Amino acid sequence: MNKMLKPIICAIILFTSCVSFGQDKNYELEATYMNCMYGIFEDDGAELKELIKNAEQKLVAAKLLKDTSGESYIALFKNIEKAVDGRISSLGVSDHVIEGMSDKVKVKENMTCMQVMMKSENFEGSKLSKLIQLSSSGSSNPKITAITEKLLLIFEAKDFDHDFYKYLTFSLIDKFNTANKKQSNPPKGQN
Repeated sequence: MNKMLKPIICAIILFTSCVSFGQDKNYELEATYMNCMYGIFEDDGAELKELIKNAEQKLVAAKLLKDTSGESYIALFKNIEKAVDGRISSLGVSDHVIEGMSDKVKVKENMTCMQVMMKSENFEGSKLSKLIQLSSSGSSNPKITAITEKLLLIFEAKDFDHDFYKYLTFSLIDKFNTANKKQSNPPKGQN
């Protein structure tokens, strides 16, 4: 084996191991999705990872999550109205991703990354596939409870050990808190 090739192969194996360390093999697609998301940022998602941790702590502090267990996340989804009633401000997760999407080159890279993931033999019938189908079906302005009822048919408590499911939760909360804030503060001239 070429002396130059061996370190590259070792680095790839190490990187792949680090990405999936502590993750159930069943979460390979979710890890790929998050790696695509992290790739849109110059810091390879370090700030997004920190925002996810901070969002979780904000929800615990607001007593919307009992703790960081998967069971607490399931309970949060069952009582989601409390998370979007205005008691917490933006968790910052969605805003950060939207900001990251302002780089057209990075967005194109992200789309390519996502397409490769969606063409994986493991994609069809996966939880991720079901979530994408759910997000592209239904009305354009659904109630959050209608969404969470469907999500609870897909989620298991163990899913929330993975950042993808936390990211999804915080993005959903951010989206509905932003929408509720806009409804309660319509632009001038629309009252």
